[in-house]
Amino acid sequence: MKKVIIFIFSIINLGSHAQIMASYQPVHMQPTVQLDYWVYNTHSGNGNTSQYPLVPTNITEMNAIFNSSNSNTTLVQTGTTNSAKLLDWQSTSELSSLGINVPNGGMYFGIRIQGTFIPLETGWYTFTLSSDDASDLYFEGSSVISTYSGQALQPLGTRTGTLYLTAGARYSFITRLQQGGGGFGFKMYWKSPSQNNAPSSYSSVLPANTYFQSWTQNLQELVSVPFMDGSTAAKAAPNAKYIQTAFNNFTDGTYWINLPSVGPTQVFCLLSNAVDGGGWMMAMKATTGTTFSYSSSHWTTVTTLNTAQTNRNNGDAKFDTMNYFYAKDIMALWPDIPWNYAGSTTGGSVNTNGSYGNWCWLQNNFNNGIRSTTINFFNSAPKFFYGDANNFAGKGLTFSSQVDVRFYGFNYTGGNGSNVRWGFGWNENGGGLYPNGIEGSNDVSGGIGMSGVFTTGINYSAGDQISCCQNVTGINRSARVEIYIR
Repeated sequence: MKKVIIFIFSIINLGSHAQIMASYQPVHMQPTVQLDYWVYNTHSGNGNTSQYPLVPTNITEMNAIFNSSNSNTTLVQTGTTNSAKLLDWQSTSELSSLGINVPNGGMYFGIRIQGTFIPLETGWYTFTLSSDDASDLYFEGSSVISTYSGQALQPLGTRTGTLYLTAGARYSFITRLQQGGGGFGFKMYWKSPSQNNAPSSYSSVLPANTYFQSWTQNLQELVSVPFMDGSTAAKAAPNAKYIQTAFNNFTDGTYWINLPSVGPTQVFCLLSNAVDGGGWMMAMKATTGTTFSYSSSHWTTVTTLNTAQTNRNNGDAKFDTMNYFYAKDIMALWPDIPWNYAGSTTGGSVNTNGSYGNWCWLQNNFNNGIRSTTINFFNSAPKFFYGDANNFAGKGLTFSSQVDVRFYGFNYTGGNGSNVRWGFGWNENGGGLYPNGIEGSNDVSGGIGMSGVFTTGINYSAGDQISCCQNVTGINRSARVEIYIR
């Protein structure tokens, strides 16, 4: 019945797939989970407290209960299970179904569980333990959660701990439960970064319906040997960073990615660590034209364009990564602007000399660290100001400028239709830095997704435009660009 309910729930929510799929629930075959366990008879099986208390109050006492060198503790069973039920149970029958028989009818025992955690996402994971009685959780030997007291089973989320994890990396974990007397049970759940990073309040920039916050046990993250290398649709990976880390693969190319809502999709990935460690997925690319001007619906709605162009060749294309992947970082390569333009030694945000050889823009945590689909972000972040454009490493002498406004960020709209999806807003008429600068007659513009300044018809997909009064002259033309996310 539980499976039927879940299936019906999925159908009902098909229209709101962004919320449901934000946690990257895979569509692969059932993975192979491996959890090792050790079962101990404690307190001599009768509540004897001569060597340690009935319930520990600190880690020293917890360790003593699990130390079989103490005569009151005996290791009674060891084994391995492929069932995540070991991380969610409340009865002896549930453990018996796994072949685990706790001693003393469910009193005076302890269970130690060891497994491997391979995160699907990069970012802050939140773990929760619910136990009756004491419990703790360690990742790579470091404490994440510890509750040393007699207690009833708590609601999920009562005891939590956070860890910053990298997609595809292997982390060993150990969790323990100690049972004194009375009822017992144990639950270990977690939230991925896209679940965990929900803000405390919502706005048009951070809409509430973006987040799916339920605690989960994603079995793909409990596999001991990963298989999602992106080589086929059946092995579609959750993202490029996962492929890079889990398989030590640093070769750029087209891979199968299991995108939320649409499932396995071919995506061009930059796995080389040349740009901020790599793990990038192409969202769109633009030739020196107008396809992706500021007013283009491609920025804000679910559209695709030339999806077979999963390569770095010159062309206009938009992919479902831009529509459905919940990203944290955004990066742009400018293929027809060399890394050393105008004598630069920095290449923009990242020096790609010796790798891609292109001018580069990089903005980590582009939505204040909150994961968002790219189209949702561009649809709901008006004048997202990051700071003085002169301080953005991606400007250099490549892009023209004026002395005031100096806006750098996203979705800029200024005087005379000077709009840009990602880039700069300038003027020279006084007021200093945005929002104090006078924006009534902006006549220099640069970036990605542009609309005209004084000059009509300047609606570049990307580039740089001068009408007058610049203090720095950049390329002053349309340009190719590739946008990547992770």
